[in-house]
Amino acid sequence: PFTAQVNERELVVVGELNLKLFQGDTLQSLYGIAVNTTGKIAITDRTGNCVYIFDNYKEGNCLRKIGGQGGNAGQFYYPGGVTYLNDNEILIADRENHRIQQVDVETGTVVKSFGKRGKAKGEFCSPIDVCLDEHHHIVVTDYSNHRIQVMTQEGETITMFGENGPEKLNHPTSCIPYKNMFFVTDRDNNCIKAFDQSGTFLYKFGKRGNQGGEFNWPRGMFLDSSNNLLVCDCENDRVQQFSLDGRFTGKTITDLPDPVGIATAPDGRILVTSYTAKKVYMLS
Repeated sequence: PFTAQVNERELVVVGELNLKLFQGDTLQSLYGIAVNTTGKIAITDRTGNCVYIFDNYKEGNCLRKIGGQGGNAGQFYYPGGVTYLNDNEILIADRENHRIQQVDVETGTVVKSFGKRGKAKGEFCSPIDVCLDEHHHIVVTDYSNHRIQVMTQEGETITMFGENGPEKLNHPTSCIPYKNMFFVTDRDNNCIKAFDQSGTFLYKFGKRGNQGGEFNWPRGMFLDSSNNLLVCDCENDRVQQFSLDGRFTGKTITDLPDPVGIATAPDGRILVTSYTAKKVYMLS
């Protein structure tokens, strides 16, 4: 038997989106990004306290701006991650309002909202990201409660994990499902942790550093069609690629300033938000 050398994938920045805003609008600090099956893009502007909807990555025309700073329905206070519930509705982690808002992107109106500040089931402390699992349950990364909550679409908690035990989370920033597992970016521990569907810790990979497979404040994640796990390694200004068992398999080869959110377009193009550059980069 012999060991075959696997070449690392070199992720290349091939361009940036030409986002056309409404007159008078300016991007301030981009965070979450999601794309629906028709190619429409939702992007949160964290300090702009709003969500932008664009027609697609090729045209970049702004269709709607939703929000503004505040605590009322349809307003935001440091929105984080965003995901499409279906082609017409998005879920937004309304971080400092400690809630999840469900918004109709066609009308800009709030369909429902759930959560409040606290530590009990169904309560949050700075929820930073949100996604759906294969059962269409809502998965909330509850940042300052150091846990993940899996919930029904009505906002009822099914399970919570990460806040206890020897491998407890320390400021998780994103969580994505894969079959019967969850992968979590554990920001302050600078690693990725895998849990089973009941929340039992399975394994972890990564540590603080700037070499391949090491992190400095990991943020958003994305699983591509070949089951490559792509991770925004924010303070190292790069995106890294891993196999599902944690082997480092590639990275971006040019600086990518403060990447935080990552998603894919219907044609497979990878889109990454840069928090400080206020841009969305395209990778291939």
